[in-house]
Amino acid sequence: MSLGLCCQWIEQRKNRNGKIITENILDEKSLQLGAYQNGKYSRERILETYRGNVKEIMRIIPRLNEHNIKSFRLSSSLFPLFEFCGDIARNDEQIKTNLALAGKLFQESGIRVTTHPGQFCVISSDRDKVVENSINELAYHAFIFDAMGFPATPYYAINIHGGKAKRSERVVEVFKTLPDNIKKRLTLENDEKCYNVRQLIDISSRTGIPVVLDSHHYTFGDGDLQFIDAFRESANTWSGIKPLQHISNTEIGCENAAYNKKRAHSQLIRYVPEIQLNAMRDNIVDVDVEAKLKNIALIKMRKDFKIEL
Repeated sequence: MSLGLCCQWIEQRKNRNGKIITENILDEKSLQLGAYQNGKYSRERILETYRGNVKEIMRIIPRLNEHNIKSFRLSSSLFPLFEFCGDIARNDEQIKTNLALAGKLFQESGIRVTTHPGQFCVISSDRDKVVENSINELAYHAFIFDAMGFPATPYYAINIHGGKAKRSERVVEVFKTLPDNIKKRLTLENDEKCYNVRQLIDISSRTGIPVVLDSHHYTFGDGDLQFIDAFRESANTWSGIKPLQHISNTEIGCENAAYNKKRAHSQLIRYVPEIQLNAMRDNIVDVDVEAKLKNIALIKMRKDFKIEL
């Protein structure tokens, strides 16, 4: 099935006042940098958090199987404060065993797993320290995928944006220095302002990095490329691997709103470009549904747009 779930499984219920409450059933715990720096977390507390978060991954797999969802974006927050406490995750046998088990269960279920490091992962930065931190962030994600037993291929994508505008040469330069467990999984996604699909295809032609087409971002920066051409040219960068794409919409009523409201992800999906929709129906692309209502939006989209299982 071509639609991908992003990070959470949510359920809705009514509170005493009749208001609908939306809750993520995955109990992923966080750790705060300030509290850590002030010595408020023991090693045991951090280890407990890490072990618990890994166990939570496995709770999503039966839900995905029940609804025949075959693509899942793993949260980047599995091991909070990893840059300070990574040795805890790397050296704990229970964590390593459960990561391997989770990976085995995903693969046995035929579920593609991807991840999307945050906005501060900028390999095109002019600042060496930012690039160093970004590579460490990519290494963190690669460690998780290695531990889960996922092959080093963009099918298990570590997906990032191009970062600082007009720095294509910097992206190419840094990419060449990356270790294979990052390099072979890395993908680049178009954004609204800095890197459109045309610019990323140019980078891909020099590096082989596959391009993740985000159809919502495309509407804010098309690079003078028709969507049908953006779709086809980005898909061609995947070299026989099933392409990964993203979709969201502008929320109804915000079409003429300020820029940040227009670009924000909608609650549900109400529009899909025709060529992207046909590719979903034919199951020749995997498309992460970047809607705020997560699985609710995905399941409704599948019904509304007649995307068969």
